[in-house]
Amino acid sequence: MRDWRQAGLVLAATAVLIGGPVVISANVPTKQTPVGAERIEVTAPGDSPDTVGFTGVNGWSRRPTGDQTTALLDAPDGSVLLVTVANGVTDLPAALEWRRKVLGLQAFDAVFDGGEIGNPAGFHGLTCRAATASGVCAVIGKDNLVVSIALAGGGARLPELLPIVQSVQVAS
Repeated sequence: MRDWRQAGLVLAATAVLIGGPVVISANVPTKQTPVGAERIEVTAPGDSPDTVGFTGVNGWSRRPTGDQTTALLDAPDGSVLLVTVANGVTDLPAALEWRRKVLGLQAFDAVFDGGEIGNPAGFHGLTCRAATASGVCAVIGKDNLVVSIALAGGGARLPELLPIVQSVQVAS
C-alpha cells in the first residue's frame, strides 16, 4: 500500500512539472513588438550576401519566431505577413518552385498565377496566390538568395503586398 502512495506522489509531481508550463504558456499572450518605419532584416547563413531587409509594415506588430530566416507580422486589419529568406541558390527557377511548395507548409498552398515581379534592388520572380484560402504571395530571388513573401487573411491582396516586395534589398 505504501508503494502505491509513493508512486501516486511521483506521478502527481511529474504531471505538475510537465503540465504546469503547458498551462502557463497557453494562458500567456504572444509577445508582439510594434513596428515603425525601420527596416526588418532576415538572415539565411551561408554564402554572402546572407541578409535581406524590407519595409512597408509601419504600424504592424512583429511576432517572435525563434528563426532568423523568418519574419512574421500581424497587420492592423488582421492579415498576417510571412517573409522567409533562403541561401545557396544556384538555379533560380528551381528555387522559386521549391519556395512555393514550402509556403504550403508555412502558410497556405500556393499556386503561381502567371505574374512576374521585380524591384529596384534587382530581385525578380513570380507572384502567386493561395489555392483555397485568402492569400497572395511572391517568390523573388537575386544572386544566391530567394525570398518568399506571403500575406494571408481577409485583407490579403496583391496591392497590399507590392510595397513590401518593392522594398526588399540585400542588407549592407
